[in-house]
Amino acid sequence: MSEKEHNKTTPPAKGKINILIVDDLSKNLLALEAVLSDPGYHVVRAGSGPEALRCLLEENFAMILLDVNMPVMDGFETAQVIREHDRFRHIPIIFITGVEKTDIQIFKGYSIGAVDYILQPLVPEILKAKVAVFADLFRKNSKLEVRAQKIEKINEELKAVNAELQETKHELELETAERIRTLEELRQRELLIHQSRMTAMGEMIGNIAHQWRQPLNVLGLQVQELGLSYKHGSFTKGLLDENIAKAMGIIQHLSQTIDTFRDFLISGKEKTPFKVEQIIAKAVSLVEENYSSQGIHIDIGSGGDPQVIGYPNEFGQVLLNLLRNAKDALLERRVKDARITVRSWAENDRAVVTVTDNAGGITEEILDKIFDAYFTTKDLGKGTGVGLFISKNIIENNLGGRLSARNVEGGAEFRIEV
Repeated sequence: MSEKEHNKTTPPAKGKINILIVDDLSKNLLALEAVLSDPGYHVVRAGSGPEALRCLLEENFAMILLDVNMPVMDGFETAQVIREHDRFRHIPIIFITGVEKTDIQIFKGYSIGAVDYILQPLVPEILKAKVAVFADLFRKNSKLEVRAQKIEKINEELKAVNAELQETKHELELETAERIRTLEELRQRELLIHQSRMTAMGEMIGNIAHQWRQPLNVLGLQVQELGLSYKHGSFTKGLLDENIAKAMGIIQHLSQTIDTFRDFLISGKEKTPFKVEQIIAKAVSLVEENYSSQGIHIDIGSGGDPQVIGYPNEFGQVLLNLLRNAKDALLERRVKDARITVRSWAENDRAVVTVTDNAGGITEEILDKIFDAYFTTKDLGKGTGVGLFISKNIIENNLGGRLSARNVEGGAEFRIEV
């Protein structure tokens, strides 16, 4: 066996710690290995500084027993290189020397990372004791490192869980905000629908009053005629039968008017096929007499016989809203020969209805805002600004159609496509 050699032993069994011994003399390596013969140690030999560095790159060591006096690269130089490497700088180095060093040399050794000096000839008990101390320290540090790694792993898992919780919290906050916004929109929509219905009901009551006024006057005259004829002796059974027949006709007309108004105020829950012309005729019949008394003529025209599957009452409510808006514009601007034209026809498998007035049209600056909620050009207390908003919602969301507006010659045109 040569004096300079590196003995690569088998890897350590589980639980053993690695000890690197470095010396250029084989006899010294054998002596160190004999002293450190212990079931808990795995001793690796290196015959020079460079070989020691190669060993460090291949395995992890608990400590290094390093000979000071070696050729080529002595123990101080080897220790200096070891300390400059981040991975190795914390490995305890025990210098072994056969010559007693001066204080300056000892200081030099400690300054480059030595933790102790051992003089040769070796005293086995001292060497074993010192090695045992560092071996025990290494085992404890190893346990601490394992615990630290476990803690770090737990911390990383906690961070991941916390990040997931934060993400879940954020998603829940967004979902909650979205639900609140949706509920608020539904509440606002219900409020708008309620306001629109109240407005429509008020309009209806006014129309009922106007529709009933003349028939009630005629009914009153019929009753008075019976009383006067009886008083003057001209009362006959024929006159009684005639007046009863007229009175019943008037009462039937009034009852039919109530049914028509009621049908328009009740929203159907199921889609049914209906003819557009019939809904237009009903809507116009409800307001025609009232509008006529205010100098507004309604003209109806139809091409073809368009039919729609949807909610006829809601469609009728939209028509009444459009008729009411046209009437308000005509009265506000005091238009002479005021006229509302309602046209219907079939186009590309869809029913089209237009409601046109001759009130001068809508200002271009507000034309794209008229379907917004609460937008109105009327004086305070004369309009809620929800009629056209609700109408567009009914046509586009409930009936799957389109409601638009534009200016035409002399006025405004509202177009329904369903």
